[in-house]
Amino acid sequence: MKKALQLVMFFFIFSTAAMAQNSADVKIVELDLQGFKQKVWNFDKDKSFNRIGKLPIILDFHATWCRPCKMLAPHLQAIQNKYKGKLIVYKIDVDQQPELAKLFKIQAMPTIIFMNSKTNYKSELGYKDYDEYEKIVKTNFLL
Repeated sequence: MKKALQLVMFFFIFSTAAMAQNSADVKIVELDLQGFKQKVWNFDKDKSFNRIGKLPIILDFHATWCRPCKMLAPHLQAIQNKYKGKLIVYKIDVDQQPELAKLFKIQAMPTIIFMNSKTNYKSELGYKDYDEYEKIVKTNFLL
């Protein structure tokens, strides 16, 4: 009985710590067309690229069936957590948002778009490990 109680206490403490860790994660928002126009660029009003906001933005163009996209997701989550308040990561599902994929000429996934400037952006194609993406973030966003 004592061991069972210890085991229950252990799982309670472990699950509470795990929940606290997950709640520290900054949620990465999945953008639809309307959200993109509100948070990134309203291309209906401004035909030339002129993004909204001041914080650097990372757009993750992905697909739910894309294995490299799934492998990349924890790296982008870690970057979002590390640079909380200094940059924003958004996800865009190319199958759900084909107009946005077409707008950025996305032909393969994952494609990551880095937006620091109000008037231009840089894209990276394919999976890279965390260190490579962090280097790109530091280079492009001067963080």
